[in-house]
Amino acid sequence: MSNDMGEKEGLETAVFQIVGMGCSCEGQIVEKRVKSLKGVADFLLNPITNRMTLTYDPTLVSVGDIRKAVKKAGLKAEPSSSR
Repeated sequence: MSNDMGEKEGLETAVFQIVGMGCSCEGQIVEKRVKSLKGVADFLLNPITNRMTLTYDPTLVSVGDIRKAVKKAGLKAEPSSSR
């Protein structure tokens, strides 16, 4: 997870492939769960590609926490290396 999108100092960007998403309503549930995490600064979910990109503060929230939030929405977040 890198810090190359010009975000504020100390923030990182992570990209995930969301597995199991069948409709946009599921994306809204994922968005609500992930945005509720303390430390998530920016969130983008493309429902066509099922790709979630977010900017977060790693001192407040971990990639594991993010993946757990997606799992609570009934889906799976796989780290993606491409943007």
